[in-house]
Amino acid sequence: MAAGSLLPGFAQAEASGPTALNIYLDGKQVGAFGIALTRSAGELRAEVDIDISLRGFAGIPLYTYALSSKEIWKGGLLQSMASDVRKGSKTQRVEVGRVGSKLLVQSEKFTGEAPSKSGTSSYFSQDLLDRKIWINSDNGELLEMASKRERRVDIGGQEFVEFSTSGGLETRVFYTDDGRFGGAIFDVKGRQAQILPGDVSSVKASLT
Repeated sequence: MAAGSLLPGFAQAEASGPTALNIYLDGKQVGAFGIALTRSAGELRAEVDIDISLRGFAGIPLYTYALSSKEIWKGGLLQSMASDVRKGSKTQRVEVGRVGSKLLVQSEKFTGEAPSKSGTSSYFSQDLLDRKIWINSDNGELLEMASKRERRVDIGGQEFVEFSTSGGLETRVFYTDDGRFGGAIFDVKGRQAQILPGDVSSVKASLT
């Protein structure tokens, strides 16, 4: 798809309201994933929030992770992104801004210019899969990406199209026919993580 095709897909996603999904690790719910899309004055604003808490015996916290990312898009191009990340007690920030045709990134992992038509790792629209370079909203790293359409799947009674991504991030990701994000599956140090609606046990069989 051409870069300009992003806006119609964003408008359809906005009409559905915010998307709230659960995060599972090896089948156990460990957090929440939320996307909110709004449009104003020709701009598309995408807000992504992730909260993860891993607990051990007696509920003792073992690991916490939180991400709050705000993106602004216009004419199919990323205008800015501000992403705040907390991993345990450590915090970091990714800032992206457009100056003319230049897309500038500032973060601990990478500081410099990104391709003008870069996508992000927020996954909020299927159109992002067409971007060859993504800016990682977690650390600002530039990721070389490729994607492939795989099949149609049923998740909790709703049909999605499954894609696979490779390169910087290897993920199985699901979108509705109008390009809205519906979930993802990926590995974390040999363990399976899932971002899915509803109870994971009710959709596990249809995703094998």
